[in-house]
Amino acid sequence: MKKFLFLIVFAALCLMPIFSDAGTDVIVDYDNLDEFDDEFDDFDALFDDAPDDIVVEEAPLPKVISQETEKGSLLKLTGSFSGKLGAAATYDDSIEETAEKKKFNPGGLIEMSNTLSLSVKPSELFSLSGSMSTSFSGKFSLSVGSLYFNTLLFDTLYVSAGKKGISWGNLKIFSNTVLSDSGSGVTCEIRYPWALGTLSGVVLFDYNKYGTSDFSWRNMNFAADGDITILNTNINAFIRKYPELSFPSREKPVVTGTKFLTGLELKRTIFGFDIYAQGITFFKETKESKNEQYESKTEFAKVTATGGFYRLWDGFTPNIGINIEYQYSFDATVEDATKAHTHLINAEFGIKKIGPAQNMKGAVKWNHDFIKESGNVDIGFIISSLIPYADWENGLKITYGRLDSNKETLPPKFEFGTALKFSLSY
Repeated sequence: MKKFLFLIVFAALCLMPIFSDAGTDVIVDYDNLDEFDDEFDDFDALFDDAPDDIVVEEAPLPKVISQETEKGSLLKLTGSFSGKLGAAATYDDSIEETAEKKKFNPGGLIEMSNTLSLSVKPSELFSLSGSMSTSFSGKFSLSVGSLYFNTLLFDTLYVSAGKKGISWGNLKIFSNTVLSDSGSGVTCEIRYPWALGTLSGVVLFDYNKYGTSDFSWRNMNFAADGDITILNTNINAFIRKYPELSFPSREKPVVTGTKFLTGLELKRTIFGFDIYAQGITFFKETKESKNEQYESKTEFAKVTATGGFYRLWDGFTPNIGINIEYQYSFDATVEDATKAHTHLINAEFGIKKIGPAQNMKGAVKWNHDFIKESGNVDIGFIISSLIPYADWENGLKITYGRLDSNKETLPPKFEFGTALKFSLSY
């Protein structure tokens, strides 16, 4: 085993300059495997339990840590490292081969990332958390993933503020658009548990867009959420107001943007299946300059409806998971009526704890657009702990569909990726 591990490390060191040298015959195409990375990361999510209904938590009693406690117990520093070494290939029969473009396109991937997480908890009523990541995928980058504090006020209000991501709703495949941008700026969240559920309020400010010098109420997002459970059915209602639009000018006499959204979500467990549905309505605002006066109007912009179910069978080996979601949307701002409607379906099927050592898992994902008559099928297979601290990941993606311009059916596009993923938590 040691000799085999030595060979893998030696091969990685030898292949690294090959993949990073643009003058070699091997084409470096990091995008080839980037999508497979996302698929690999999503496989485990299929086996996670769906979010439980919110339960009212009793406020903890104040308990300040004694000054005699060692400072080391207040501070918790953890980290995680992951690195990938792999190869990819793409075959697209629709491409007309030239000197620069080929139907068959091989590539490679070298990727590394390291995340340091810090948490400080001087008492049961206050904590501070943060994380910073460094990564390499074609180029090095450094980013602050999160930095926020949590506290309890008056034994009833849970307050959290800083750079952090927040998600409302139970959708697992389609993204929850209500607070999808919460991690890009500063977020303040207040939660109040009550008899049947939880009331939440959020304020968002995107300093990347407006800058720190324009920190005003008109540039902030405000959101509210009411979560209640009645007769084993979870009801979640929410609303969000977007920042004020800028005033029209000579260069832009008419400005348009989203003003607010409102939505409702229902979730219930029936025969072990988590069944849920979500509807969101968007409203837009238009400001126009006429005769040195401003006119503003608010009107309907878009509606999105999503429904699905999820089930995990983990009472036996192997474990099996299934998740299917369907989404319909109508965009009134699109002039072409044929493109205003969308019908999408996403389906996932996964199985894990297979093989003699129960260290193998696989998944199949299908995404289809009924209007465009196109989609893709992703097949993944992972062997965990193939060697110490490393998993072997394999993925195949088949893309099919039509061109929007002439509805010509395209030949399927095949993408294959294989990689060793090294990971270590410390």
